[in-house]
Amino acid sequence: MYDNPSQFGGKELTERHLAYLYEYKNPKMKLGKLYLYLLATVMMLVLSCKKKTPSDGINGNPNDSNYNQPVDTTHFFEYNILPSATDVAINSYNTAHQVMIDTSVAPKNKLFVFLPGTTGTPYYYRLVLKKAADMGYHAIGLMYPNGSDLYTAAASNPDLTAFGRGRKEIFEGTDEITGVNVNPSNSIKNRLYKLLVYLNAQYPNQHWAQYLQSSNIDWSKCVLSGHSQGGGHAFYIAKQVEVSRAISFSSIDWNSLLNQSASWVTDAGATPISAFYSFNGIRDQVFNIANVNTQLSQMGLQGPPASIDLMQPPYNSMHRLITNANAAVPTSVPNVFPDHNITCLDDFVPKDNTGIVLPLFDKAWEYLLGY
Repeated sequence: MYDNPSQFGGKELTERHLAYLYEYKNPKMKLGKLYLYLLATVMMLVLSCKKKTPSDGINGNPNDSNYNQPVDTTHFFEYNILPSATDVAINSYNTAHQVMIDTSVAPKNKLFVFLPGTTGTPYYYRLVLKKAADMGYHAIGLMYPNGSDLYTAAASNPDLTAFGRGRKEIFEGTDEITGVNVNPSNSIKNRLYKLLVYLNAQYPNQHWAQYLQSSNIDWSKCVLSGHSQGGGHAFYIAKQVEVSRAISFSSIDWNSLLNQSASWVTDAGATPISAFYSFNGIRDQVFNIANVNTQLSQMGLQGPPASIDLMQPPYNSMHRLITNANAAVPTSVPNVFPDHNITCLDDFVPKDNTGIVLPLFDKAWEYLLGY
């Protein structure tokens, strides 16, 4: 594990990780710590090489090269809120939540919740959050315990229930599996609830209260989404509680030891499978697209996959989108696993020469989020 990512240049870093990736894709290899290395180290290096997340600011950073779309600051509000500011019992993974709302558009009266990938932070997914806000969602990028513990505990575990038990612990904070250590205060559920309570208290005129029911979250008004590890959480949570929609970007729970899906994938769920959507890169360097397609078929997502490169919305009403487009070449972070990150990570989402997200991807996001 590298403690100082700045010592590695993009080329050296890419070649080193691709060498490990080759071993990971060799079926004779066990995933275990290698999966940890891929998901944790790569995301840490990619994200930590950029500037730090601003804290407790409003309306973001107008000089961010990945955020060049015009913003009306009289109606568009962006907040960076430390998890510990919403609950003093939250004592880990304390990088800021990202919150956006545009009061100039017709409100959907739905909450868009985005969960970052392993070791990622919400700040680096601001483009998809901004899209959600532009569409009338109350949009939240939620910081949560997204270390590599889950993959260490489950990716090559001979027990196919390990992934589900690990995800339950991260969602609810109950003690479910050795190697994952999340208490109720630090869980996804508590963090989201306490953030909504905080937002309602601080900005009562923005109508955050509609997503609260007594001492709980009104899940029926939530669109859950996430990238990589976060995408798996979105799908898992949608099986535990009924949500409006669940969207997974570049994600899968595949047991490398047994070469099959985690057991929770085919469990019956609270949310109808018709509300599940996914978006994946065909050349994803982390999750093999054949395994992704196998898992999504097992779940029952409407297929076959529809290419956003070749089709227009509504993509024959398919719930599985794919792309073979070339990712943007990042200028300030290592160019690592671009086809895993292309679907939603700011630095890798294709843009025009002014920094605006290409229509192919903008339309795909709009379709996934529900027009």
